[in-house]
Amino acid sequence: MSPRLGWIGDPSPDSATWLAPYPYPYAEPSDHWMADRFPHVLRILHPAYLDYDREPRAVTWAQIAAAVGTKIVAGTHFSEIVGAWFPDSTTPPDPNATIDGIFDTSPEMGSLPPELVDIVYEHFDDAHAGLFWAGWGGFLDEPIRGCARVSESPHGLDYQVVTTTRSPAQPATRMRTPNFWWPANQTWCAATGIEDVVTIVVSADLARLESVHVNPALETQLYSH
Repeated sequence: MSPRLGWIGDPSPDSATWLAPYPYPYAEPSDHWMADRFPHVLRILHPAYLDYDREPRAVTWAQIAAAVGTKIVAGTHFSEIVGAWFPDSTTPPDPNATIDGIFDTSPEMGSLPPELVDIVYEHFDDAHAGLFWAGWGGFLDEPIRGCARVSESPHGLDYQVVTTTRSPAQPATRMRTPNFWWPANQTWCAATGIEDVVTIVVSADLARLESVHVNPALETQLYSH
């Protein structure tokens, strides 16, 4: 079943100007890209997968860390967990590396994985506008048409401006989440970097993020600055 929210092109860039100049959405425990506005950070960790009789099963970061004999802390990167399996390597692990018997498919990159999209939307059902990286192309289940575009810089990333639709009949991008998305009142912002396997949500409303953090269907980290 398709997620309840879809994303369609917005011909005006006005809803996105508050995010300018659209820096990459980093979120380390000591700092993050919107720390001057939002003190609290929720990291949603995208699961890896292991094939059981042709049925992929989600494997959490905590399960992988336990299997390779390491620990995860606030801000841990997936590559650091995988790297613990190759302690003698002189180069960083391949971002698509897998570990036999532990996981054979890497976490979804650049978007929430499809099976988590609606779960997260339940917590952020006031989502209103967003930005998709213009380079996704055929990775989107529905092309984005008639949209305005904004850029990180003259030589930086280009983004397509989108808005939500709640009509199940309207053609829309549904199976991937935008790289940035937020409500009309701009009280939070969710983001997934195009090369990242985590989705972060920043807000000044700690209680709202805590309600997501305790959802057993999600593996998350919550910290404040």
